[in-house]
Amino acid sequence: MPLRALLVEFAQRMSREGYVVATQGNISVRAGETVLITPSAVPYGRLTTDLIAEVAADGRHLSGPPPSSERAVHLAIYRARPEVNAVVHAHPVHVCALAVAGRDLSALLDEVEPALGGSIRVARYAPSGSLELGDNAVRAMEGRNAVILARHGSVTAGSDLLSAYQHLEVLERAAAVQILAERLG
Repeated sequence: MPLRALLVEFAQRMSREGYVVATQGNISVRAGETVLITPSAVPYGRLTTDLIAEVAADGRHLSGPPPSSERAVHLAIYRARPEVNAVVHAHPVHVCALAVAGRDLSALLDEVEPALGGSIRVARYAPSGSLELGDNAVRAMEGRNAVILARHGSVTAGSDLLSAYQHLEVLERAAAVQILAERLG
């Protein structure tokens, strides 16, 4: 499947599965020397392949509608992690609860270590869309496939879009289990 169609498919899936609402979140894939990324302010139900934006590694807008305002996070991860070819930024409810509380995700479930690389840290707060947010995310993500953004949401990465999305699924499930386990004492 062409990369643009894959981006549309996963963005719509992310919306259907409740990992985002309205126009929150964004998805990107590395496409050679450029990055394809979901656009800014387009509801995923209306997303089509011609609405996928293309940006250069330095963030310059190359084609399509205005790219996501969070492209700095995506590009920072691509620069720091050459093995990463896809990045998913979402706002899943349980991960957002940890983000607001400033709580790391423990590697309590067996699947967290192999999928995500261990416990997941909360990156220091920085405003949405800022270069600082990208730098903070990269630092907190070091050696892992996910990071929790303070007061914001999550970012997961993978060698392809399917693995980055599966990392999101593992992250959100583990966050839900951790919150429930903490409530049980």
